[in-house]
Amino acid sequence: MNSGIQVTTGFMPLAFILYMCTPVIEINGEKNVRKWGTHTFDLAPGEYDIKIYFPYLFMPQCGANSIKVKVEEAKVTKIDYNMPPLMIAKGTIKVLN
Repeated sequence: MNSGIQVTTGFMPLAFILYMCTPVIEINGEKNVRKWGTHTFDLAPGEYDIKIYFPYLFMPQCGANSIKVKVEEAKVTKIDYNMPPLMIAKGTIKVLN
């Protein structure tokens, strides 16, 4: 079994404009552009800084929020990011397990 993180990004359906935006998942500063949904990243055991945001109009990091996570050997750490309808707010981010 591999170790790593599983990131789920989402938003409330009323904020349908976000379908036109593409989230960026930064892992220790490395940018990973992914569609809204669930994505798995294989990582070695250790501590990681995870930052999630998306570009929107003149805001290059709309909804930006970050979290530090510890990845353990042979375990996948699940992270949930959810953007509220208010575009100037931070997205919520939390570890699920």
